[in-house]
Amino acid sequence: MSRNNGQTRVLVTGASGYLATHCVQQLLDDGYLVRGTVRNLSNTKKIKPLHELRHAKERLELVEADLTQPETWPNAVANCDYVLHVASPFPVVADDSVVKIAVDGTLNVLKACAKASSVKKIVLTSSCASVNEGHDDENRIFNEDDWTDVNSPKVLPYSKSKTEAEKAAWDFVENGITVDENHFKLTCLNPTLIVGPVLMDTQGTSITVVRRFMNNEMPAVPALQLALVDVRDVAKAHISAMTNPKTDGQRILVTAQPSYWFLDISKILAKEFRHQGYWLPKFQVPYPILWVYSIFDSQAKQILERVNRKIRFDNSKAKELLNMEFTNPERSLIEMVYSMIERGILPKKSGYKPAQLDKEPHNSHL
Repeated sequence: MSRNNGQTRVLVTGASGYLATHCVQQLLDDGYLVRGTVRNLSNTKKIKPLHELRHAKERLELVEADLTQPETWPNAVANCDYVLHVASPFPVVADDSVVKIAVDGTLNVLKACAKASSVKKIVLTSSCASVNEGHDDENRIFNEDDWTDVNSPKVLPYSKSKTEAEKAAWDFVENGITVDENHFKLTCLNPTLIVGPVLMDTQGTSITVVRRFMNNEMPAVPALQLALVDVRDVAKAHISAMTNPKTDGQRILVTAQPSYWFLDISKILAKEFRHQGYWLPKFQVPYPILWVYSIFDSQAKQILERVNRKIRFDNSKAKELLNMEFTNPERSLIEMVYSMIERGILPKKSGYKPAQLDKEPHNSHL
């Protein structure tokens, strides 16, 4: 059942991304008109999966816009009622240039919305990385009152970029819109690492991380812990926040519980896929070996500060304001890998069998 009369238009930035494609699909399923931005309409590999979404022919429009080109955004936001600003750089290994791109890109979108009288609200995809990094007391439960300390030498460029971009958005809404401009509402969502089935063929960081488990790219895993959340839950949270006035002016952590060590993730995937011919790591890398390896490998160097650190977040606000019931991340991981195999992101081994998942509802409450 559509939640609107088919006249409400929603802009989804970075529409070909992992999370954004799920946002687009859920909006289309709910009867919205959707405009998605992509950097290049000629990039068939990124565009084709969007055209294959349900109801795309009837209600999906794609336009070109780039975070680094402010002149492309007035046309993108024109006549849109809501904006889901999902687009953001998310490299596995980032440098400080990613901070400027994230901040300037966010402000380019918000400034265009301030000039567009139609925009009622923006839902911005921030990250847990803007919440729990750079603190001295890391082994505690973090909530939305916490902000990453960007001045800490422990904070990586990606975390800094998400923090600075979110702060810039809040500052713009509070101080940057003139009296005669459009005063829209803002909600920032702060998801943890997003997992779950993929609807596109290009590889972002979440997909890269899971691929390394499955593709024999990690002979052993570091002692890292991650908080996980299903991509469908995060998309649902965006759409719920979009029309829910209780979320106006709020930042909301979006995550399932509990968190998972890399070795736990490997065991979950091994139980489902090892007998199908996929090799998964069985052992954890001792810290001294990882430290030596980090001298020669930039990715290993960036994770040293995170080794043996527990990750804990309070998700009560998402449950209260968005009525979220979170998917079991174990199911999300398994469905993610099956979709990666079916889309050719991972190879089909000789023993591979298509998914035979049980009928457990995907939003089984944890």
